Amino acid sequence: MSLREITIAARPDFPWLAVGEPGPVEALMQRLHWLRAGERILACDRAGEGNMNLTLRVKTDQRSLILKQARPWVEKYDTIAAPWDRSLVEQRFYDRVASIHTVAIRMPRLIASDAAARVILMEDLGAARDFTDLYRGGEITEDQARELARYLRALHEVTQDDEPDPLLLNRDMRALNHAHIYEIPLRENNGVALDKHELWLDREAATLRADKLYVRKVAALGQRYLADGPSLLQGDFFPGSWLRAGDNIKIIDPEFCYYGDPEYDLGVAVAHFRMAQRDLDFVREFLRAYSGRDLVVRYDGRLLAQFAAVEVMRRLLGVAQLPIPPTQGFRAQLLRASRTALMEESLEGLWT
Repeated sequence: MSLREITIAARPDFPWLAVGEPGPVEALMQRLHWLRAGERILACDRAGEGNMNLTLRVKTDQRSLILKQARPWVEKYDTIAAPWDRSLVEQRFYDRVASIHTVAIRMPRLIASDAAARVILMEDLGAARDFTDLYRGGEITEDQARELARYLRALHEVTQDDEPDPLLLNRDMRALNHAHIYEIPLRENNGVALDKHELWLDREAATLRADKLYVRKVAALGQRYLADGPSLLQGDFFPGSWLRAGDNIKIIDPEFCYYGDPEYDLGVAVAHFRMAQRDLDFVREFLRAYSGRDLVVRYDGRLLAQFAAVEVMRRLLGVAQLPIPPTQGFRAQLLRASRTALMEESLEGLWT
């Protein structure tokens, strides 16, 4: 039995929600007084391709809403346990950024939340679609990249004087993410079939895993990730969390948020620009927009390069694979470049 099946059987009284089952959704929302007088639910379908949570688009006879429920497993991989209280962290993130205009206008509005049912109710952004087509030749403009950079700049800059909310330190989710970034990808026989993505990639992975100096450097960066830092981070700043909503960009899914090094958010974004085959000039423009015209917001370029390098490695070797089409040599070349970038602590190394 999967973790999902075991948990549901053990907690039959919990309001487990499901795609295509409007009855339990309506019962929960009525109990929480989230429905208007006489409002009826017509459908509840899956909203997007999120990995962590059950995310439903709830259509009523009056409006459309997004309902997210956290469960004690990863929704896409229900053999992997996950912190059940992550919905509380996400709700607290929305509460914190509500007063940061540049951040709040780039995110859906939080309408309500319930800790007992592990649910949050949010504004529906309609026909918005994410940027995961970037890995298959989709477009992102420099203006859009600047918008993403300005979002991060405001988030990092305004929160750097916070007395961190203990909930937003998010240690349990960080521990889960740490394992999947800094440990599991470098384990032999980690269950990821690499050769279906690129022939002989498993040999490149074996060479990297045997490099003791490299492995130690990854482990040291992992400890830096686990340490608290000065600013609130979005924590998973990649194309799956960026939405095209008409002429605007919106940012979603901050359940991996935490107080840490701003270079982590920046490094993750840069890594995904590289995997989407954007050039170094594009990335430099993104980083200039983050720093501002007078470079008033500074970052450690060497630390950024390390976070970017490891994000590339983990996406090529770990469980959370990206929708990059099968390749002939691209992944191996990128894996070697990620090693260079990490060891030399140089962003340019990713483009060698």
